[in-house]
Amino acid sequence: MQHIGSMQASTLKYVTAFLIGSVVFFVFDVASDIYERVIASNAPTVLDLTHLFFEVFSAGALILAIRILVRQLRWLQARNARQSESLRFLRGEMDSFVQGKFDEWTLTPAERDIAMYMLKGLSIAEIASARSTAEGTVKAQTSNIFRKTGVASRLELMSLFMDEFLDVGAGISSGHRQAG
Repeated sequence: MQHIGSMQASTLKYVTAFLIGSVVFFVFDVASDIYERVIASNAPTVLDLTHLFFEVFSAGALILAIRILVRQLRWLQARNARQSESLRFLRGEMDSFVQGKFDEWTLTPAERDIAMYMLKGLSIAEIASARSTAEGTVKAQTSNIFRKTGVASRLELMSLFMDEFLDVGAGISSGHRQAG
């Protein structure tokens, strides 16, 4: 999400720079037209005045567009900063939340390791390899985890964590926003 916001901000910066260049062109063109037609006493025709009007109007529209883009760019940067802060906060809270749930379920240190690996999406074989234990041992500990947590599969375990953490995270995030 943040990457998309960064792309939008970057694009807006380039568009704004292009518009500023266009405004500079129109302002110099208007100034030279005013000098040629009005100040140098070359009588301007209706066509010259119409041309000058459209250049002034275009320069004004470009200036307005730049103001809108700069405001949008600032809004995107502020939103990205808020989202980054929330993400850092929630990542820190996730570890506390997970450890709290492990304590609540009275998981042993080995079960905690296995549960963390399962939450990260590792298979039984990958967990056994990472822990240098037999797959049968990992399967037995996985069964203990399921029994203690009241779920029947790793998908239910992940879902349980995500559902509860999203609820906790929403409360923490809104409280954090109100405090900030």
